[in-house]
Formats: sequence, structure tokens, C-alpha cells
Amino acid sequence: MLKLIGAVLAGLVACSGASAQAPAQWEAGKHYSVIEPAQTTNTGDKVEVLEVFSYGCTHCNTVAPLVDKMHKALPQNAEFVLMPAQFGFDAWKTFARAFYTAQALGLTEKSHLELFREIYVAKKIDPASPRFDDLANFYSKYGVSAADFTATSKSFAIETRLKRNDALVKAYGVDSTPTFIVNGKYRLSGQSAGGYEQIEPLVKYLIARETAGG
Repeated sequence: MLKLIGAVLAGLVACSGASAQAPAQWEAGKHYSVIEPAQTTNTGDKVEVLEVFSYGCTHCNTVAPLVDKMHKALPQNAEFVLMPAQFGFDAWKTFARAFYTAQALGLTEKSHLELFREIYVAKKIDPASPRFDDLANFYSKYGVSAADFTATSKSFAIETRLKRNDALVKAYGVDSTPTFIVNGKYRLSGQSAGGYEQIEPLVKYLIARETAGG
């Protein structure tokens, strides 16, 4: 809970336009944590930058434009990946199921930011108690019928992804969102980085560290 409160405060500072300067030297244990043991990535020879998030997380909604900007500005040897957290919440599991279904159907790239807007701006989906039918209807505008979306969501492959997701979130040591994992080795958040606007420079520092051999 304290981590979440700290993240909110850090985000407010960032959004207010306060000019926080990146530390002269990022420090392990202060600005980011080392994950032990390091986890295997799925991005081949590219440095994986993973965001653990949820569509049910208001902080993830707040930081989404900054994350999108960072995603587009990553070096060519890095690859951005999304992972929806569940934390045992039924609502978050519903969002995670919808995300993995959309991913399986090739819809996440064009729908990710739009779903945040559907929830928090248009207010057509309840972040605390989402109906899967509403999510299926949302994704239907991207070329798949709501019925096919729902059928895919019940597949063995999606169930497997959900179970694997829970295991990875625990292995990463993630207990709040949004949290960022760099190459399966380093964990950071807006709070640890010193504000949401510091996430990108810290992530790029860790990418450079990995590129240079860790």
C-alpha cells in the first residue's frame, strides 16, 4: 500500500511539470532492484523492456502516454513487451484474459491506448468490475466478432498464458503496478525512479548497461 501511495505522489509530481533531473548515477537498491535469479526473456538477442500493468489500474492509465512515448523511443536493440498483472483480483484477471485474447488475435498494438480511453475517458467499461461482454464488444471494432473473441478467450492457450503470467509476476517480485522489468534482471517503478518522467531515462540506462555486457 505504501508503494502504491508513493507511486501516486511521484506521478503527481511528474504530471505537474516539475523538472526532476536524472541522478548523476543510478543506484541498484535505490532507483532499481536486481532480480535474483534473473528470468529468461522472450525477445531473442534484443533487450526486453517489460511493463507489468493492468487496465484496472488508474496509475497505469496515467502513465500510459509516457510509456507509449518511451516505447517508440527505445533503441533498436530493445523490444517493448506488455504483461497484465492479476494479483488474485477477479477484475484484473478479466482484463488479463481480454489482453491475451487480443494479443493472440493480433489486436493489442492498435487497441492498447484506446482501451484505457474506453475505460477512463468514455467510461464505457467499469475498471473495478469489467464485463467480458463489454470488452469483447470493444475489440469487435478491430475486425473480430465479439463471439469469436469470447470463444478464443476460453481456449487452453489463453488459460496457459494466465497461469504462466501469475508465476512470472511472482518471480519478478512485482507487488504493484505499473512496474517495469529490464531484460529479466532489473525491476523499477515510478516511485523508485523518482517520478514517472524518470522511468524512460532509467530504462535507457539499464538497456545501455545490458548492451555493454551488464
